[in-house]
Amino acid sequence: MKRHFPTETVSVNKNGTGSSRREFLFATLGLTLTGVVASLPGRAFAASVVSGSDAVKQFVSLSQAITEHKHLDTVLAARFFAAFSQRDAQFAPRLTQLALLLQPGMSAQQLLAKADSAGLHDFLYQIVTAWYTGTVGDDYHGTLVAYKQALMYQTVSDGLVVPTYCGNGPIWWTAPVPEERNGLIDSL
Repeated sequence: MKRHFPTETVSVNKNGTGSSRREFLFATLGLTLTGVVASLPGRAFAASVVSGSDAVKQFVSLSQAITEHKHLDTVLAARFFAAFSQRDAQFAPRLTQLALLLQPGMSAQQLLAKADSAGLHDFLYQIVTAWYTGTVGDDYHGTLVAYKQALMYQTVSDGLVVPTYCGNGPIWWTAPVPEERNGLIDSL
């Protein structure tokens, strides 16, 4: 008794995994496009929060005055504002009180003196501390808002890197290779 087995057809464009290279590339392209499209509403939402909220604009202008950094990231400011607002229900009213003390051309020291007389000294220091440390709150339940973007690393960025497990900082491989300065290597 002879057994007959059905013959199998082998597709030339299949690689043994059940898919072709072309199908793999289309699937990869589809996933990439889905990721890009999914990230757009988040950025648009953050931009709308920054542009649409007077309180966030107030927070940005106050932050610029008290840190004396004129180019603060507005999306990061919106995140700080949200973290402060979630943590403290009285944050927005106290921010308005502090904003009323701010006058054009006022230095951070002058604003601190006015805030001290208005009883907002600690409140002002909470905002400064948040910008420099990247965290809102000083207890175990604090909220991390920024790490690499914290101002404490920007002020020393010309000589120190952001501390991480890697000696050259986070995503160090994306930075261009530094140029040799004045034959420093030859002098060694």
